[in-house]
Amino acid sequence: MKKFYFFALLLMQLSSYAQNHLIQGVVSDENDEGLPGATIIIKGTTIGTVTDINGEFSLEAFPDTLIIVSYSGYERQEISINNQTILNVKLTPDVETLKEVVVVGYGAQEKINITGSVATIKQEELVTVPVANTSNLIAGKVPGVMTRQNSGLPGGENTQIRIRGFSQAPLVLVDGVQMDFSRVDQNDIASISVLKDASAAVYGARAGNGVILVTTKRGEEGAPKISFNSSFTSQSATSFLKHVTPSQYVELIREANLNDFSDADATFTEEDVRSYEEGIEGFEGGNWIDALIKNNAPMQQYNLNISGGTDNVKYFSSFGYVDQESFFRSRDFDYKRYNIRSNIDIKLNENLSLGVDMSYRQDIRERPSKNALSDIWIDLSTAQPIYPTSLPDGIAPPDPSKPFVSYSGSTTGNRNPIARSSRNIFGTYDRFDNTFRSKIGLSYKIPGVNGLELGANMNIQVLDRSEKSFRNPYNVYRYSQPDQTFTLEGVGNGISSISDSQFRRTMLYPLLSAKYDRNFGSHDLKVLVLAEQTRRSYSRFNATRKNLFTTSIPELFIGSENEQTNDGSSGSDMGRKSMVARINYKFKDRYLFESTFRADGNVLFAPDNRWGYFPSFSLGWIASEEPFFSDSENISLKLRASYSQMGNDSANGIRGFDYLAGYQSQNIYLFGQNISNNTIRTLGEVNPFLSWEVISMYNLGLEGTFLQGRLQVELDYFYRKRENILSNDQKSVSREGGFNLPLTNINVSDDRGIELSAIFQQNLGDFRISLAPNFAIGKEKFVVRNDLEKFIDPDYIRIYGREGQWVNRRFGYLSDGIFMSQDEINNHPTIQDGNGNLTLRPGDIKYIDLDNNDTINFRDQDVIGYASNMPEITYGMGVNIKYKNLQLSTGFQGASKFSIYINGPAANMFNNGSIPLAYQYRYAWQPHPDNPNVNINPEAMLPSASLSSSTNNSKVSDFWLRDVRYLRIKNINLSYNIPEKTFKKIGLKSTQVYVSSENLASWTNLGIYKNTFDPEFDPGTQATRRYPITRSYTVGLRVLF
Repeated sequence: MKKFYFFALLLMQLSSYAQNHLIQGVVSDENDEGLPGATIIIKGTTIGTVTDINGEFSLEAFPDTLIIVSYSGYERQEISINNQTILNVKLTPDVETLKEVVVVGYGAQEKINITGSVATIKQEELVTVPVANTSNLIAGKVPGVMTRQNSGLPGGENTQIRIRGFSQAPLVLVDGVQMDFSRVDQNDIASISVLKDASAAVYGARAGNGVILVTTKRGEEGAPKISFNSSFTSQSATSFLKHVTPSQYVELIREANLNDFSDADATFTEEDVRSYEEGIEGFEGGNWIDALIKNNAPMQQYNLNISGGTDNVKYFSSFGYVDQESFFRSRDFDYKRYNIRSNIDIKLNENLSLGVDMSYRQDIRERPSKNALSDIWIDLSTAQPIYPTSLPDGIAPPDPSKPFVSYSGSTTGNRNPIARSSRNIFGTYDRFDNTFRSKIGLSYKIPGVNGLELGANMNIQVLDRSEKSFRNPYNVYRYSQPDQTFTLEGVGNGISSISDSQFRRTMLYPLLSAKYDRNFGSHDLKVLVLAEQTRRSYSRFNATRKNLFTTSIPELFIGSENEQTNDGSSGSDMGRKSMVARINYKFKDRYLFESTFRADGNVLFAPDNRWGYFPSFSLGWIASEEPFFSDSENISLKLRASYSQMGNDSANGIRGFDYLAGYQSQNIYLFGQNISNNTIRTLGEVNPFLSWEVISMYNLGLEGTFLQGRLQVELDYFYRKRENILSNDQKSVSREGGFNLPLTNINVSDDRGIELSAIFQQNLGDFRISLAPNFAIGKEKFVVRNDLEKFIDPDYIRIYGREGQWVNRRFGYLSDGIFMSQDEINNHPTIQDGNGNLTLRPGDIKYIDLDNNDTINFRDQDVIGYASNMPEITYGMGVNIKYKNLQLSTGFQGASKFSIYINGPAANMFNNGSIPLAYQYRYAWQPHPDNPNVNINPEAMLPSASLSSSTNNSKVSDFWLRDVRYLRIKNINLSYNIPEKTFKKIGLKSTQVYVSSENLASWTNLGIYKNTFDPEFDPGTQATRRYPITRSYTVGLRVLF
């Protein structure tokens, strides 16, 4: 018995010794450079490891084990350990898989075989800087793709994306489903492809403005890889308006009174100015911007994902979380996101495969009210700095049972930006968006028919949105320091209220396909045929109650039943059916041909015009494959040309069923009777011939690779013509008809442009350098504008007509500075105000008399700048420098040929009670106290202070228009890969720490406005009423187990 135990113990020790046999080594490429992320797996098991950043690995296994070493783009090797402890493996490139594969419509192709204009952003470019809005990641990376970040509001950045300067947004598909990708976790994305010409035509009616394809990650064969990413970000405004100080405000009021009434002391005295400068008791004033804003708002981001699999089952799963706060001091504009994704591929047998994708995302937005942001800026713009921002501590107001805030000086009495930014004071608004998406796909290879594969997919996407809003009354007090009394100036949210709304949208995307892929000697043939359908239905319900019994329980049942309202609706608002055929043909690996044909049917149009048919053709010639090219030249050269016809079924103003007569109810107020009556009115004339907008696209392209692949160049020229553009016919229909005009296919426009991009890579010792510049210019012209009335007068045609003119042009008056004195006005030969210049005064804008008739009128208008908020010229560059374990990645973005129009309070001091800005105080025309007709400000370049509006200074002119050029460091990342041996004992294969920044620095020509407005700000909104774009600084960690 003792012998038995002895031998059993010996066998266990030997087994332990065998199992703990440690193998170490390096997996390298053909140039003896380590391959990070290569998989080493024990054959027949899921036990394995991956190489670190230097290609090094270690693995415990039996001495006689077989291991499999694999790496994407290289041939897999099967190696017997044979008691080795040091095992270095050199992998051989797989010629076929090393060719770059690009995701295109309904599939993927090798880039060398693509005949259209397609740009790709790879996975490693998408994780350099943590962002809450994923659409910001493509800024400056793709030629012809412009992103404009209009806001930095958490959960509401409102980033615009345009391709080739087209006026409308592109189609965005995430794993084949149309959806907004701005909230997709950047760590889940494998690649982003941008289709610009005939390559987008396979999507037909939705592809006229380009297509963006977002592909999420999938599992690969190999040992499980567990990756964890975490980051902490601090956010601050890139630029922000700055109000004048209390004493400066009083100075400008005095100047305005002197200019308007010749009485500087009408409101404040010089003694008041000194009192506010010194901040004596009762004259402290307040800085409302500092009281409202606190920079360095935090954002946290975490992602954990696991991937791997065998030959039969591959998987990728991820879990993500984002918590982003605003830079309001209250931190009450929060955005949170929870996301889960799982993509699974199962090979059921040699012919049948199954794919299952599931994702869930919850977006949480917590704010004081749904529309609080605009109201905050309005209240801030009128918050007078002579009033303190808070009431004194330790002194209770007359009604302490309600929330209370300090009076801001507004004429309405109840305005206070701090109150509107606080959930504890104003109330609460909570919005929960729950988005679920699922896809089940089957593919079957037909036995006996080589290359034929059938497929069936079903996508479903469900959005459940819940919104709850609570309004809380609060008091606004003015406090008098001398007698320590409170005066009630107003009440915010006079009546308490609670509202609850629910919205659900369900979208179904069934798809059937057949693919055929065969090689016949020198001929390669690929055929795709598919049919798909899109259906969307929705339902909504909302209820409101007012006059709550108590504000301590914000629920509907607490409100009065006598003051309740509810509403709801449901229906199906979208239906589309499509059929697609595509043929790809390649001859002798150098002559390429592709043709697609798509038929789209949409219920938005009348039955006779419901179907649209969209063909495309493209050719390619890989000239470098011709015999006259020597292999030793290491040059790749491809020419391509394409033509496509696409549609636009979401064009201007189309609502659905516009071809049918309709009616609606409305309340008509009868003057003198103090009542309103419910009536029925027609929706207007209908157009039974309403049809598709048709877009024709032409593209010529050149692609080349030189210097043994170190230099890649791509050049494209495009021309696009839009026909049947929808609008209201103003030329052929009388304006006195008394009815609304129907949408009609009447207008025509065209676009043209050039795109250029390059990639240069060079190794210099231990340094690896990569430069990727890009440049694009695109312009649009009106060809036919039947939605404008027909003009006869040449100046009307020049100024108000649009046919034959570039779209991105703004007309207005040309300025010539400002009048510096009354004498200059008296001697001015041109009448500007139609009244002998009697209404003009020093500091007013001076205009140029273009027609030399000594009078400023509408005929003196000319092109003063650009009208569009999207630039005609865009440029960018990626710079990547790697030295051993250290890497620096930088992305530049720039643009020109667009304008920002300075308007509202940003242009006119005291506009609607607004507070002057710091640059207005510095650069405004300033009257001499003893001689108001003379300027004493040597830096004067803006109009003088005035409490009344000026018709002269409000004219649309180049005085307020700034043609913008800018270049900014959009993102920068410095990372360090810690050697594996540092954390080897705790099982970490790769550890990276990094610091990064977004919108780090900008160079612009905005002049005196550069510290107030960001060049990406949307000129369509009032300059002082938007949440600023943010600059972020991040520290982060990435680990691989």
